[in-house]
Amino acid sequence: MSSHMPEIRKNIPLADLTTFAVGGPARFLVEISCEKDAVAALAVVREGGLEYTVLGGGSNVLISDDGFPGLVVLNRIKGLSVEEQGGSVLVTVGAGEDWQDFVDLCVAEDWQGVECLAGIPGTVGASPIQNIGAYGQEVSQVIARVRCLETATGKVVTFENEECAFRYRESIFNTREAGNFLLVSVTYILVRGGAPLITYRELEERLSAISSPTLTEVRDAVIALRAGKGVLIKTGYESFKCAGSFFKNPIVKGTQFKVIEALVSADGSANNWSWPLPSGEVKISAACLIQRAGFNRGYRTGKVGISPYHTLILINGDGASAREIVAFAAEVQQRVLDRFGVHLQPEARLIGFSLSPFRDLP
Repeated sequence: MSSHMPEIRKNIPLADLTTFAVGGPARFLVEISCEKDAVAALAVVREGGLEYTVLGGGSNVLISDDGFPGLVVLNRIKGLSVEEQGGSVLVTVGAGEDWQDFVDLCVAEDWQGVECLAGIPGTVGASPIQNIGAYGQEVSQVIARVRCLETATGKVVTFENEECAFRYRESIFNTREAGNFLLVSVTYILVRGGAPLITYRELEERLSAISSPTLTEVRDAVIALRAGKGVLIKTGYESFKCAGSFFKNPIVKGTQFKVIEALVSADGSANNWSWPLPSGEVKISAACLIQRAGFNRGYRTGKVGISPYHTLILINGDGASAREIVAFAAEVQQRVLDRFGVHLQPEARLIGFSLSPFRDLP
């Protein structure tokens, strides 16, 4: 084992480390602040035969009431370096840096590429794992490479963009290689002085009175839009105990979409709820399907419910347990499946559940 070993604590409550404010204790917990800490933590995992999971901002997770039986690694690795590359800049950021702080820095420095991703809670390390996206941008568009430690060996492995196999809310880090690598830094390639990306209709409408919006104006508009949906976790703004969007927007084949479109139309007109993709598939608003399945904004059952601002946000309204949240989410999932034949997949990461508490894909 490495002589450089941060303190490992036992039986640490996890609920306060998540935005859902739900979950039991970690059997062991360690906070890492540098790559050496990460190497040492992985050595403990290997030598102790432990399961491990990583928490950053705790904003996209649901932790079991039983907690986690292995080692929880709090990734607090900091640091930022900048390298000029023609009209672009390569910015390498520690995985434990706050995501919004990074976005604010980019806007202040006039580095274009992440302005539409403002207001997303969490840390830099989560950005490639989830391939975070919002308002017409995905982080995969600007990631150059990801530096990791291999769980099995502790060795450094660097993944170039194309090796990350980015898809909608997916990468190798949450699919085929889940748990096999611990992220320590991410390098982004950003355009110095570039014009902001404004392709999302809701954002276009918000900025319609400004002829040439700046990065700052786009960032501020995105934050205002997110605040209006109750998903901005920021001092001075109304927010809820939640994990952000609980389900992913489903992607279906064109033939299946026609059936769904007819069902949605039968319930009345709907705006901006589907987006054709170059592949011929169609991405559908999960929020629209949830609402048409009978779950309106503000819907409550016991201690769990739907946000009063957005139907894709499941909220812990009054000291709910993970068991109660899972039961409610499963009901939402089943009613959407019964009504539209669409299987909603959780976007929130499930921690401490021995088996998936949700219906398997048909």
